[in-house]
Amino acid sequence: MNENNFILQKSLSEQIADQLKRRIWNKQIMFGERLLETELAESFDVSRSTIRGALKTLEIEELVVSKARKGTYVANFTDQDLDEIIELRALIETQAFKRAIPRLDQQHIQSLTTITEQMRVKADEQNWNELFDLDMKFHRYVVDLCDNSRIIKIYDSLQVQIRTFLMHLDQYYSSHQSFYDEHKELLDALVSKDVQNINARVKNHIEYVEEKLLGVKQRNSLKTEEV
Repeated sequence: MNENNFILQKSLSEQIADQLKRRIWNKQIMFGERLLETELAESFDVSRSTIRGALKTLEIEELVVSKARKGTYVANFTDQDLDEIIELRALIETQAFKRAIPRLDQQHIQSLTTITEQMRVKADEQNWNELFDLDMKFHRYVVDLCDNSRIIKIYDSLQVQIRTFLMHLDQYYSSHQSFYDEHKELLDALVSKDVQNINARVKNHIEYVEEKLLGVKQRNSLKTEEV
């Protein structure tokens, strides 16, 4: 079956862009890897112009970069990129989670409980990729409850970069279980509707990786000084 047999509501180039994103998130395509139009056109059985449209979509989302006379490459995430995404997530999500509290009813809690239970299953299966998809689903669900269209719009614009950022997390968590545990704690805090507890849990969840990144940088700096 050709790989262009996707959701009909989207244009073909958008569908292919989605498939390329998924390949990058699955680490089938690596950061810094060159994307050749001819190879992709053959792989998806479409025209090169359709591939160009897909790559343009990914470029707008800052997932790929085009270099003059060199071609198109999957973007590399620098330490600064990761720091900026962590800072933005902390700013947006602490406010969004706080605003969501008055609107949180039993139906919402049940939906979040279902997502969290799915995370427990994927943690048992040691499936990082699907855990990260569920992380996006959990956080997006709460952000949608904040009833602030501009917060939601800004968060929407960051979705691809946040999901790509999550690819880096498997090297910082000691286990799949610990990643699930953080979301269970987030859910418990939401159920309690304790604003201070929620703020603390959100910041702890998002900034955990920042602390790990800082530790890696410090170790690398020490190694450089020793040399």
